Amino acid sequence: MMQRILSVLILTALLVSAPSKAWAQATAPAERSDFWSLKIGSPVSAQPTDFQEFACGTDGGPPSTPIKGFAAFATCPKDASGLHEVQFRYDDEIEFWALAMQIEPVADRFAGTNIGEFPVIISALFDDDGILRAARAVTDDRTTLRNRRSAYTLALYIKGRFGSDRWTCKDLPLADGQTPVGTRFVKQDCTARSDDGLALELKARLLHRRGQTAIDPHTNQVRKGGQYESTARFEMFDPAVKMVDNEQD
Repeated sequence: MMQRILSVLILTALLVSAPSKAWAQATAPAERSDFWSLKIGSPVSAQPTDFQEFACGTDGGPPSTPIKGFAAFATCPKDASGLHEVQFRYDDEIEFWALAMQIEPVADRFAGTNIGEFPVIISALFDDDGILRAARAVTDDRTTLRNRRSAYTLALYIKGRFGSDRWTCKDLPLADGQTPVGTRFVKQDCTARSDDGLALELKARLLHRRGQTAIDPHTNQVRKGGQYESTARFEMFDPAVKMVDNEQD
């Protein structure tokens, strides 16, 4: 973090001393690796190197044991699919730089770890030989109430990216204890194949789980925290791998 702060201070000084040059750099397109940069079927050595905050994954939940990078994948225990899940975040150097330069559109574009405009928890899943076999993205609840409410619509973004007519989807009924959010619920599972042969699985949920209600039954007041599930979960993987579904109704 100190290195990033030092970099921001240096860039700010450059802007003061050479504004025309700094402006040219500010308006130049900037890129970084993201979820779509992962190379399924390739070894650790072929994966992007500019991610950060690596940790063992927990099936889309909060990070577990911190590790130094993809190369330490074997530190993470195997999941039910027999793969080692490594969670990580996008590099934030461009965001910090843009904030220092007061270029809000660039800072917004590179803020956080997102797919589209949706905050996500992402992970890479390696086999015992260090070959990337799957990548997973799950909407991140640690966001604003507005973003959280619309999180399930990430599924629409993913469908559109691969082609909406490619997917086979099944709308599932509410299970015992589940209820709609207002007048609406979404409980849909979809599968597809990408052009390069990867298996794709997508789940979208908008519902109250058992015990979740919009109104507090003891006070008859609206719950401010938003007690409901609004999520999307996306996996793309080598079709030779059997991904195990850990979801419980």
